[in-house]
Amino acid sequence: MTKFQKQMLTIAAAGALTAVTALPAMAFENEFHGIFNFNTVLSNYNTGSNGDVNPGSSTTNWGDKRKMNNYFEQRTRILYTAKASDDLKLVTGFEMNTRFGNAGLTNAVNGASSYSTSTYTVNGGGGRIDTDTTNIVTKWAYLDFNVGKNFNAKLGQMPYKDTIKGLLVDADMPMILTTTKLGNYTLGLGYSRFADDSANAGTPTTSRLGDANKDLFVLDNTFALSKDTKVAFSYYLLADYASSYNGNVASTATNTSAAILSGHTSQQALQLHTFGLSGETKIGALNLSGFAAMQAGNQRDWVTHTGSNATSRNFHGWAANVAANMKIGSGTAKTAFLYTSGSNNTNPAQYNGWISTSVNSYNESGMMILARNTGNSPTSTDQYIRRDVTNIALATLGYDAMLTDKVSLNGNVGFGWAPASNGAPNDNALGANRPNASDFMGTEINLEAGYQLYKNLKVLAQGGYMILGGYYKNSAYKNNGLTTTANAVDPENPYTMRLQARYSF
Repeated sequence: MTKFQKQMLTIAAAGALTAVTALPAMAFENEFHGIFNFNTVLSNYNTGSNGDVNPGSSTTNWGDKRKMNNYFEQRTRILYTAKASDDLKLVTGFEMNTRFGNAGLTNAVNGASSYSTSTYTVNGGGGRIDTDTTNIVTKWAYLDFNVGKNFNAKLGQMPYKDTIKGLLVDADMPMILTTTKLGNYTLGLGYSRFADDSANAGTPTTSRLGDANKDLFVLDNTFALSKDTKVAFSYYLLADYASSYNGNVASTATNTSAAILSGHTSQQALQLHTFGLSGETKIGALNLSGFAAMQAGNQRDWVTHTGSNATSRNFHGWAANVAANMKIGSGTAKTAFLYTSGSNNTNPAQYNGWISTSVNSYNESGMMILARNTGNSPTSTDQYIRRDVTNIALATLGYDAMLTDKVSLNGNVGFGWAPASNGAPNDNALGANRPNASDFMGTEINLEAGYQLYKNLKVLAQGGYMILGGYYKNSAYKNNGLTTTANAVDPENPYTMRLQARYSF
């Protein structure tokens, strides 16, 4: 090779290398966003975990006096988007949770299903001295792309909330979701497999992949009638063929969605159909919204498990909502009513309660104690009387005020009832198995004061207190270890106080 040829080869190689290294800068936009939430909690029911809270415990776990929990926790989310163009991007989100003093995982299996017996602790590790541990999890990792001007597809792990305000599902899901826009009409089609017990140590463990699943099918039809008015009709099919247990499961009624979805064998598969009609409109300064939803379906081989007398269980659930808000003065006044059915049917072959995916929400309430509100769950503390928002009728009033450009003050009051008394706490003063006659769960009052310290940093003080109603009368015992009728008392009212710092970028 001549000297000239070597020089030309060197120049060509350098040019190619320059072009390749320049491609990412020219073709991609790298977007970084995130949040950091620090939370100080003083509460007699918040324990740093998540789930339903039951003040009407039949044991001494919840008495007339409860010691206060106090802890510090933090949540960090790092969001990265690799944007190739306006029509193609990869969206990712990573989360780190820590409670001060928490060493790490206990009894955990990496990647364990939320329906298996081994799960993650809610707060990750890293809270001990020297803070070293692995506590990062993937929340989102999905591809978002357009085909033409009217079709969008998302593939991967993504956030999804249904059109009925999250009452069926408001969660991060492994999902395929498409959206097609045709004028004023939008069609949403989706599919999620959010449990595969063949891969998650369910039974039978020798099943082929794709044989024992929880599958969710989504059909959302949205019509924009005008600039200020739209309606939606949605259909969701939950096909649950997962197998979480060996042997037979007792055919008892329950108001817990997670128990219904996880507490069955491979022979007791269920199909749940959810139909929802929702809408929203604006009339002057008044914003109105609401929905009505019904559920139907069945679970085979429920009452008996062998022989010709096997009987299926039928589902008939209901939910409805109406809400209004209007700007008044320096803030917004709001009111809402929610109804989700419970089941009072003593026939185990009929279940009339509302069933969710077990991860749902109701954010319009503004509640901190009564019903799950993700706006008041910025960290891992996520406990409510109804975290699984079912078997509750809830009327709320509130006002969100901006006193200055930096100072905010928000207040809410809520009144809760249990539509179904089946499973209500016992009145222990009357003896065993004597459920309370009252359906009034109680009244919650909460307040939040905020100050915008910097453009990206807000500090908050929150407080919530619930006055328990007749639903919990004499449902606890005095804190002396004696579970007799003479020691039956009303449980202590739940409360929570929080100091938070929220940083976003």
